[in-house]
Amino acid sequence: MDKPSQKPTAPPVENIGRSLVALVVIALIAFSTVLTPAGRARLLAWVSIVQSAFQTPSVDSLFVARPSGLTQEQSRAAHWIAKRYRVSQGAVEQIVGHVFQAADLFRLDPYLVLAIIAIESRFNPLAESSAGAKGLMQIMADVHLEKFQDLGGPELALTPWANIRVGATILREYLDRYRNLDAALRAYVGVGPTGVTEYPSKVMRERSRIVAAAQGRVLTTTDD
Repeated sequence: MDKPSQKPTAPPVENIGRSLVALVVIALIAFSTVLTPAGRARLLAWVSIVQSAFQTPSVDSLFVARPSGLTQEQSRAAHWIAKRYRVSQGAVEQIVGHVFQAADLFRLDPYLVLAIIAIESRFNPLAESSAGAKGLMQIMADVHLEKFQDLGGPELALTPWANIRVGATILREYLDRYRNLDAALRAYVGVGPTGVTEYPSKVMRERSRIVAAAQGRVLTTTDD
């Protein structure tokens, strides 16, 4: 004998109430994010990533792989970086390209700049610190507002090419001021030219690894 069919039961009222509360909380978080400058910058950065998946990328797009035009040495460095930091190969190739352009413009060692990016953000272009430092080279956009204004405005702080350009400018200024690489790196990390920090040694160790990779050699890649 067939069992009598059961009528579907309505969900308990308390479950509906909890769902409504959750929706309200999510909506409030979303609105609070959009209404702050930092929130809008993060939102625009994420929107650019999503859009790049559906649109033909522009010349400056970071997030879509395309022929990079890198030299063999630069390509080897990019491949090693992508593997070590678990970032897409196409994105890293474009970061490396931006770094070499900025390094040439500001008379810097490009592998030093890549090492700074590695220590500062682990090649995450959307990285933000609790202190407000942003992007690949962890720039304080409010402190260096004028440098971003020259490129289009502080809203570009999370844009890789602009972040690298400003970071390279800052590093060049410190090198010219202190005439010493360790002092410039201490100043860059914010402890002052005579401050106590392991930052310079960390940067130089990572630089050695990237240079070795670019030359087809392999050094130890254990995290510091």
